[in-house]
Amino acid sequence: GVFLVEPPPHRWNKDRGQRIIHIDFVPAETDKHYGCLVEVVGDLAHSLWGLSERADAAAAAGSSPFPRDYPDFAAIRDDMLRDFAEFADDDEETGLVKPEKVLWEVRRALGDEDILISDVGAHKMWVARYYQTPTPNTVIIGNGFCSMGIALPGIIGAKLARPDATVLAVCGDGGFLMNVQEMETIRRLGFKRVVVMVWVDSALGLIEWKQQNHFGRHTDLSFANPDFDLLARAFDWAPFTVTGPASLASTLADALAADKPALVTIPIDYARNDALTKKLGEITIRS
Repeated sequence: GVFLVEPPPHRWNKDRGQRIIHIDFVPAETDKHYGCLVEVVGDLAHSLWGLSERADAAAAAGSSPFPRDYPDFAAIRDDMLRDFAEFADDDEETGLVKPEKVLWEVRRALGDEDILISDVGAHKMWVARYYQTPTPNTVIIGNGFCSMGIALPGIIGAKLARPDATVLAVCGDGGFLMNVQEMETIRRLGFKRVVVMVWVDSALGLIEWKQQNHFGRHTDLSFANPDFDLLARAFDWAPFTVTGPASLASTLADALAADKPALVTIPIDYARNDALTKKLGEITIRS
């Protein structure tokens, strides 16, 4: 189906030439830009499982027009992994840290069963693109209506559901401050093995990113941050500050080993946002 957060059909089917297969719990809401060639209405899990079985059978019989080794998907994944590792060896002592470097070190530090929660902001685009997830249900991303501030309440839910898991939240400074009072709740509930990582750029970065892409300029979205060290101590959290790429891995290890919830602040380099936009715009799957 089509949801409000997705591009509407009139944007991707302007000439009405797309062959649309609609798979959903409910029949399609059709219009002149969304006319369905085929509708599969029913439980999504059962529908997709059935389609997969039939596709496998057709491939085995040699009657499928599509290669089952998915070469396009494999090429995109290989390209993504190369990008992900590009700054893994960045060892500058001070300065801004690139998003790929942060996510590389987070993936190295967390176990396969540990949980990452992404708040909403520019960081979310990087998490969704590059963070590797070997185990289902170990990454929670605030999608849908993209409500900023999910990370701290999300930690509470994750720890209640999985008390033994390490939970790390990735936030922007804007989203983090929207529910900062939940630091008290997390401390009062006695949760350990909790880390909140704040990517600091003193701006509403995703809004700036979107405005720049759509209009070629952006409004003033900057703001001043509190002293994060004092803020953490006020809630009886352990504060940690990354001073540059070289200190990231050790700082993250110390935060994960803390005997109380930990707040890690990182000066983030969002200069590559435009490069990510271009990269995502180039992704196509040939049929």
